[in-house]
Amino acid sequence: MLKGFIFDMDGTMVDNIAYHFRSFDEYVKRKGLKLQTPFSLRFSGMHSAEIFAIVLGEEQMKNYTIEELERGKEATYREIYSGNVKPVEGLIELLKAAKEAGIKCAIGSSGCRDNVEFIINELGIRNLIEVSISGSDVSHGKPNPEIFQKAAAAMGLKNEECIVFEDAVVGIEAGIKAGSKCIGITTTVSAEELSKQGAEFCLPDYTSLTIEQLQRLL
Repeated sequence: MLKGFIFDMDGTMVDNIAYHFRSFDEYVKRKGLKLQTPFSLRFSGMHSAEIFAIVLGEEQMKNYTIEELERGKEATYREIYSGNVKPVEGLIELLKAAKEAGIKCAIGSSGCRDNVEFIINELGIRNLIEVSISGSDVSHGKPNPEIFQKAAAAMGLKNEECIVFEDAVVGIEAGIKAGSKCIGITTTVSAEELSKQGAEFCLPDYTSLTIEQLQRLL
């Protein structure tokens, strides 16, 4: 029986990947550093600590703590994105429909706690979200299922009772490992890639989804 929805955030609730790339680029320039590897969509769903290790390289990373780099980059992201945040089309309507149907909703995002709170506030959805688990709350990033396991547990549910919404291949993998059915949102990568990883089906947004349709998945 369907009892919960767990939403990834970046690229799933908001189409913000371009803002993350811009903030990485801007922050690296401000620090006077040089990119060793260009940003790409293959970083989608990865923790920023992993991304920094790839794009800056070991030599440049020696001069900074990952905490310093993450704080600076994420502050730059919120600065750039503030006032421009919009939900993926149909998201708010689905969250409201879920609340009316008694289905609990959670966020399971690799982003830091400050970013999750920032998006919740910008979208005005605090009353529609039961639980939010951030990258700051877990020891292992996706594709490890920890974040989705914690989100379900915090709602008092089993992962088998939840549907995960994801835009990233590693996120679909994490959701399936946790024991949930997954739906792909194609803001970041193709439906083919998400389906290949195991998404039940893929959509560009939430406008065509109904609670009845989703209940039939479980």
